[in-house]
Amino acid sequence: MSLTADEAAADVAEVLFLEPRDVDHRLDLREQGLDSVRTMELVDRWRRAGVPGVSFVLLAEDRRLERWLELLGELQAETRDDPEPATRVRTCIATVSLGGTLPEKLDAAAAAGFDGVELLDADLRDGPWAAARVAARCAELGLDIDLYQPFRRAEGVDDAEFDAVLARFRGELDVMADVGASSILVVSNTDADADPDRDRTVRQLTTLADAAADRGMTVTYEALAWGTHVGRFTDAWDVVRRADHPALSVAVDTFHLICRGEDAAALAGVPAGKISLVQVSDAPWRSGGLAEWSRNHRCLPGDGEFDLVGPLAALLAGGYRGALSLELFDPALRRRDPHEVAARGAAALDELVARTGAGAVPAG
Repeated sequence: MSLTADEAAADVAEVLFLEPRDVDHRLDLREQGLDSVRTMELVDRWRRAGVPGVSFVLLAEDRRLERWLELLGELQAETRDDPEPATRVRTCIATVSLGGTLPEKLDAAAAAGFDGVELLDADLRDGPWAAARVAARCAELGLDIDLYQPFRRAEGVDDAEFDAVLARFRGELDVMADVGASSILVVSNTDADADPDRDRTVRQLTTLADAAADRGMTVTYEALAWGTHVGRFTDAWDVVRRADHPALSVAVDTFHLICRGEDAAALAGVPAGKISLVQVSDAPWRSGGLAEWSRNHRCLPGDGEFDLVGPLAALLAGGYRGALSLELFDPALRRRDPHEVAARGAAALDELVARTGAGAVPAG
């Protein structure tokens, strides 16, 4: 099934309640009445029409119809060149997983064949390079920045503080624009004074998603296992589901999922398109504090005791085609050569995906 330029232009005109001849191909579509909700409607429509690679983020980069028609043509050409595009599994690695400087981490990730990285804000802030140089180096290495993270204390705060949260958030969006990242990881509030009102959390995340969408970016929401009121994947999905915002999706983190007693059943019914990233790590079973467990014992797949195959197999069988990100928190690994750890990580992800029956992870 293919989508012609005339059909795509007619789709845009339809959601704008215009005749196709009345849509200006060179004028920003936002100035012609297009909003984020209608944009996601077009994404869904065009994916069903045979353009699986189209996304809100890609369309938000340039909102002129003439560019959209070019982009749709390019994506369909890529699909024709790749006989099995739906089976490809992208991989990335969180920079927090590796020791060394940020330039060394990026080189190691690329050498190991990862497609992208999750960029830790502290690695950028404390590193030797400005954001623009990091962006240039990633481009040279063929690495995407799949996620910029983390943004904390984003929801569950009172209205007065939320004004400051929004200002802080917009500052992070500026950083993301400079470094070339399109999605930011917002983690659940872990403070004792977090407001339990789920409706407040939904409203505040919706406001953040609006701010991100205005910049052509998206928000990925993650439940930290020790979150005060959002500590399980099912909690985070409930927030994202209720917000129903095209620029807001949820992350699946195998550690946070499994350590709170959840498994593949928690993922049932979640649309694959609303899961923007899957973070993978193993861990030994331990008693004690969840935060200490997470920050010091998240190891390579196969080196711990968690059942990673079940959740990952369910995600891939359910149509998830986003990145699998290796996110390790292990002081011993950070003391090792980042090239060694990245190479071992890539091999461990390859083996894990093979065990799900989905085939091997392609290299880079």
